[in-house]
Amino acid sequence: MKRHLVLSARVLFLAAFLSASLVLFPAALPFAAEPLKIGILAPLSGPFAAGGASFVQAATLAVEQANAEGGALGRRIDIVVSDTEGRVDVARSETLRLISREGVNALVGAYLSEETMGVMEMASARKTLLIVPVAATAEVTDRIRQERGRYRNVFRVAYSIPQWAETLAAFLKERRTVRYAFVGTGIRWNRELGNALGKAAARHGIAVSYEGYYSPGNPAFDPVAVAAAGSGADIVLLGDPGKNSLSFLKRFRELSPDLPVLSVGGALGDARLVPSLPLTGPLYVQAAAWKGSSPSATAYVDRFEKRFGAAPVGYSDTLPYDAVTVLVAAWRKAGSAEWEAVADALEKGSFPGVAGLYRFDDSHQAIWGAGADALRGTVIRWERDGGRIVFPPR
Repeated sequence: MKRHLVLSARVLFLAAFLSASLVLFPAALPFAAEPLKIGILAPLSGPFAAGGASFVQAATLAVEQANAEGGALGRRIDIVVSDTEGRVDVARSETLRLISREGVNALVGAYLSEETMGVMEMASARKTLLIVPVAATAEVTDRIRQERGRYRNVFRVAYSIPQWAETLAAFLKERRTVRYAFVGTGIRWNRELGNALGKAAARHGIAVSYEGYYSPGNPAFDPVAVAAAGSGADIVLLGDPGKNSLSFLKRFRELSPDLPVLSVGGALGDARLVPSLPLTGPLYVQAAAWKGSSPSATAYVDRFEKRFGAAPVGYSDTLPYDAVTVLVAAWRKAGSAEWEAVADALEKGSFPGVAGLYRFDDSHQAIWGAGADALRGTVIRWERDGGRIVFPPR
């Protein structure tokens, strides 16, 4: 019960979104024209609802900040929120409804890779600008690269699967890892990440000792936890951004109290969970940004905590926040909300965000990695008094 209440705290924010969608910020400021509308597609129910809640909170904060700075094009900015339920069919139908009935000027979403591909198809067919804030599947950029004319409306601020794998491999190398286990929920991006990480780690002479997955809806933790604990790994990478990650971690700690665990982001980045986390062994969490990683990240965390009463998790909120921020900046730079003009601005410009300076390559992928001009991300280690940044080395 205690765990349920802790995890539910973030989801309480969703009470305002029990209907299919809700337009936020109605006529609060005396702007001269009709508002610009951003459609937000996030899972507000199901196993990834906690991530969807922080997604919506971040988008809300970003739009409030933008309106406080004068909106864009002389117009207030509203968001229209839709619950995708983490389902492809719902994400597709909600995308169509947001475009056709709500008249949104652009979309930010979705969350899971599976549903994002459906959103991408519908948005491209209707030539509506789409910013992808979380989903990491390589298929997004593969399609843009192969059919640029069809998908020129799609940009991704999140790190791609190959970029994600390289970051994780660099962390493992810095920790002098010889063997690792990769476990987590059996969804598309996670399996892709497990495969990409195996290749990236091998280039550093690091081997995978075990790879296993459990169902997100009806998870059977024991077989995976037992196999990972007995695999001879130096560290276990936990690929589960949802609420099941805490349950898996607790079960795993019963089997292996001391083995380091690295969460690839999500629910385990929630500071409110720290009192319930089993910290007998090192627990690391990957994030796009963290308080102290930069002045802009610190300012964002302070604003988020003041607005919502809890610190952001650094993944399912930070990236959506930056997606909205980049979109608004592109509207301003383009001097227009027409998707082609905005796409041109995004292709040619650079845009500051919480995680750093966003630039997009030829496949409309934000540039993350180890280069001097790349977005880096960060890894923190949980301790009883908070999260301490441990990577990249400072």
